[in-house]
Amino acid sequence: MARLGSLLGRSRSVRPSLLPLLELRSAALPLRAGYGLAPTGTGTVCFVAGGHPGDGTEAEIIAGLAGDSVRRNVINHDALGRTIVRCWRENGDLGWLLGDLVDVNDRLAQAGFVSWLLHTTVDFAEVRDMRHPKLTMVYRRERGTFYPYAPRGSRGRDRAMELKVRSSLTRIVPMEADIGRWRPV
Repeated sequence: MARLGSLLGRSRSVRPSLLPLLELRSAALPLRAGYGLAPTGTGTVCFVAGGHPGDGTEAEIIAGLAGDSVRRNVINHDALGRTIVRCWRENGDLGWLLGDLVDVNDRLAQAGFVSWLLHTTVDFAEVRDMRHPKLTMVYRRERGTFYPYAPRGSRGRDRAMELKVRSSLTRIVPMEADIGRWRPV
């Protein structure tokens, strides 16, 4: 049956994986050694709550309850209609943070909101100033790839740093090759 489908031009949909998101732990050491960056302990899951009335509220409840059972995630909305779930770990533990982000993604997907998920981010900052992220690693679930986003100022971005980070991490995590898909977050 699969062969017939491929002959007719049909493709099976591949379920996006969250495993590359967990692999981001391996990128922490090269980011610290090469750029003086460390995980801030914060990350987000971004989705668009669209569809039937009330679905957005249900998705927000599911996302808010995911992760750590003691702490609840913070839910915000932006001007573009996106819902942003912020997860954090005070001690900057990247492993626990990634587990929380995977849990949010997984619970939303299991509840039927997988098509609403846009991206997941993890922030990195200079060790001497952890309050201001200098680099955000963005994971696009539908593509299974990362891209770096390095904000500069209020509206700019440091494209040179982004390209250097991509080069440094290419063998460690799956990086998005098409820089046309690298969007600000």
